[in-house]
Amino acid sequence: MYNIPAHLSPWHPDKPVSKGASAYHDAVVNAPYYIENLNYLIKNASQSVKENDVVVDFGAGTGVSAINLLKKLKFGIRLLLVDNSAAWLGKAHEIFSSNPNVQCFLLQKIGDRYSTLAETIGNEVADYVMSANTFHLVPDIMETFKGIHAALKPKGIFSFQSGNIVRSDREKGILMIDDTIKRVHDIALEIVRTNKKFAKYANDIGKNIEREYSQRKFVFPDPRPVDFYLRMLKESGFSQNKVHCELIKIAYKDWLDFLRVKRLQAGILPEIGGKEPSPEEEHDRDELITMASSQLFRELKEGNPFADDASFTAEWVYITAAKNGV
Repeated sequence: MYNIPAHLSPWHPDKPVSKGASAYHDAVVNAPYYIENLNYLIKNASQSVKENDVVVDFGAGTGVSAINLLKKLKFGIRLLLVDNSAAWLGKAHEIFSSNPNVQCFLLQKIGDRYSTLAETIGNEVADYVMSANTFHLVPDIMETFKGIHAALKPKGIFSFQSGNIVRSDREKGILMIDDTIKRVHDIALEIVRTNKKFAKYANDIGKNIEREYSQRKFVFPDPRPVDFYLRMLKESGFSQNKVHCELIKIAYKDWLDFLRVKRLQAGILPEIGGKEPSPEEEHDRDELITMASSQLFRELKEGNPFADDASFTAEWVYITAAKNGV
């Protein structure tokens, strides 16, 4: 068992698992596109991780990446699940509470920032840090990368991926996740303006767009270019950076399941109901996003060279870096 520093202890939830965390987990846990993008990340890990290594799943969320990592590895590891959301980490804890080789750690809020990985689990503890679908959400990349660097043992490896990284060589028609979110948002607003069924929201829509802009960008921040991440890695002490990309088909039906997660809808279309919608607003927002998604899928079928009647194509970018030995 991994020896926890004396001043630290694993995190245990004090509330039931949130409905939002369970809904997100259910939407992605068996979705083929999600498993495929995780498997590329896990393939990277399996080439470096050894038996009994301490592996950190940073931004572990609801535990889907950890489930797949443990399925793929043919030997035992000590797995630390780390996240800054108690609501989401509660779902991961529920899944792994009976596994003595898996422990949960919560990044604590310290003033206007969250604790770093090293502050949370200690310096030079981890052999490998992996992170799935997380870093496009992290505002302070430099401090976060430095914390991961400090938490890794000498010659430790850090590998992460995202479907929301800008890359100049990506062919037109291959999408980032953010491309679909923006288009659904724009279509939904147009429906509000033109469909009498939603007329009650039309008068305030301009004011609400301005008011809720920060909420949208909190849940779905603007994607950053791959060169930004590489520069931040270098400046935080990492070396031997490697980048590769994978094209992954996403079925429309699976993507609609993702878009209909109510917690995500508060970021996709916060202009209707904000973070605390009434039951009527929540229902209408879901209907608007469902209608807008249907229109997006029609557009992709008719005009996108990398889409077909069942799916569209997105790109995931995978980045691996090494900590220098001493």
